[in-house]
Amino acid sequence: EECGHTLPGGVVVDIGRMSRPGRTAGWAVVEANMAWFSTVYAADPDRALDVVLRSAGPGSLVRERDLTFRRARPAGPASSG
Repeated sequence: EECGHTLPGGVVVDIGRMSRPGRTAGWAVVEANMAWFSTVYAADPDRALDVVLRSAGPGSLVRERDLTFRRARPAGPASSG
């Protein structure tokens, strides 16, 4: 919740409890992945599907908060005409 607003809506973040000798265990990000490359595990399936759709849906449905994360589309192959 502290930093979720800084992430794109179509990313999956795996978290886990980690500890070092002599220190209290705490939550940490293990890795971030593309939504279509992830497994649901213990997540709510409906919310997981929402993330996949946000990452792969049509560009016209991209939320305003996600616009800054979009990359320009690569130019297509040159016309041989």
